[in-house]
Amino acid sequence: PKTDEIPVEPKAPLSEEIPSEPQKPEKLIGEAFSTYIIVQRGGDELVFIDKHAAHERMLYEKLKANGGQAVRQILLEPVTVTLEKNEYAAILESLALCADAGFEIEDFGSGTVLVRSAPMILGGEDVASAVMEIAGYLQTAKNDITTEKLDWLYHNVACRAAVKAGSESSPQELIALVQRMENEDIRYCPHGRPAYIIMKKKDLERQFGRIQ
Repeated sequence: PKTDEIPVEPKAPLSEEIPSEPQKPEKLIGEAFSTYIIVQRGGDELVFIDKHAAHERMLYEKLKANGGQAVRQILLEPVTVTLEKNEYAAILESLALCADAGFEIEDFGSGTVLVRSAPMILGGEDVASAVMEIAGYLQTAKNDITTEKLDWLYHNVACRAAVKAGSESSPQELIALVQRMENEDIRYCPHGRPAYIIMKKKDLERQFGRIQ
C-alpha cells in the first residue's frame, strides 16, 4: 500500500525492531529502574544503556535518512488543533516544513488547523500535543534557518516516539535494542547526552576492596 494509505496503529517503539531470531548480546544482565539496560561485555566490563536515549537517537537518524514524508501515515480521523494567534500564523507559514517532517496540516480557519497525517512512529496518539509544541517553537524560532527548524522537528518527533524511561520492556525488546545500538554505533542521544556508560570490572572490585 502507499505510505499515505496506512491506517494508524498503536505505536510499539521497540517490538517492531525485534529480529525473528534475535542474537543475544554477550550477556544481558537485566534492567534497572525500567530505564537502564545492563549488559556484561566480555569478562571485564558492564555497560549501562539509557534505553530512551539510545532509541531516540535511532529514530532521529531514521527520520533524517528517510525524511518525514517517507514515514508518515494518514490518520483515520483528522485531528483538529486550536492555537494561539501568533502560533497559528507561524504554523501556516511553515506548512511545507511541517510536511517535510511528516505532518500534513491544513488551515481550518478561526485559529484552528487540521492534521491529516503524521509520522508513523508517533502512532497517532500524540499528534495534537506534538503540533501544539511545533507551533510554539515555530513562533519563537523565526530567525532559525530551515535546516535548523527541520532538525528540531526530527528531534521532537524522535523524543516523543522513543520508548520512555520507566516503561516496562521485555527481555526480547532489550536484546533487540542492544543489538541495533551496537550495529548503528549509537553513542549519544540527539541532545548530546550519553546513551551508555561503561564500568570496568576492576573499578567495581576496587569499590568492594578486592583490589587496591
